Order: sequence, then C-alpha cells, then structure tokens
Amino acid sequence: MISDNTQPKRRKVTVQEASVLVAPAQSSKLAALCDKARCVVAASPVSAQAIVCINAGLSHEVAAELHKARQLIDARCAAIMSHFPALKQNKLFTLRFGSLEELKNLPISTIVKRLDMDTQALNLRLLTKLNYYGYPQE
Repeated sequence: MISDNTQPKRRKVTVQEASVLVAPAQSSKLAALCDKARCVVAASPVSAQAIVCINAGLSHEVAAELHKARQLIDARCAAIMSHFPALKQNKLFTLRFGSLEELKNLPISTIVKRLDMDTQALNLRLLTKLNYYGYPQE
C-alpha cells in the first residue's frame, strides 16, 4: 500500500508592518534593545556612584595610591564579571564576592584578599584601614 504524503499547499504569510506598543523614546530598556539590535554602542552616562570623590583629607601620596588601587579593583571586578553570562553577571558576582557596594565599603586590604588580587602592585601599608572611597574603616 502506497501512502499519499502530499499535503495541501499552504500560503506563506508575510508581515508588512509591525507596530510597537511602546515608543522607544518612552522606554529606556526598549531603546537599549533597539540600539543593541542595530549594533550601536551608546556612551554610558556617568553614574552617581562613579562620581563619588576620594576623601579630600588624604595626603597626595595616599590619594595617588588609592586612585591606583581603585583602578585595579575596578579592572579586576570587570575581568571577573566578563567570565559570567551577560544577563547574570551582577547576580553571580554578588553570590561569590558580595555586592559591589558592600565590597567597596570594606577596607582595601580585605577587598584585595577577597578578589585574589596581586598585592605587589599596591602599597597596602598606606591603605591599611581605608575603604574604596578613602574613608577609614574599623
């Protein structure tokens, strides 16, 4: 017995226009998705946390060392996060090391140990009890 495998011909449907329920100008998330789809890399605005100044009462030598430590910490955090899946970077980083804000409120020496950073690049003696922002921690 021979089976008949012929199916009725189906018409193809094409969508001429798809309307968006929310205008990209009204939704920052939608605008970011549209930009990502177009491969546009937008300059990220400077966040309020990035503007936080280093303690003005520090000596020039300590302030310079703290600035170097901050750059190394930021680079190490970015390197660690780059190994995690894009949508879960913050969550996985928080599970392993604690949130970034909690981490930045710890003394620099503790941050360096927790992130397993090279201590040869920093003079930790100058940064003994200072946190990421340059204020003393107990």
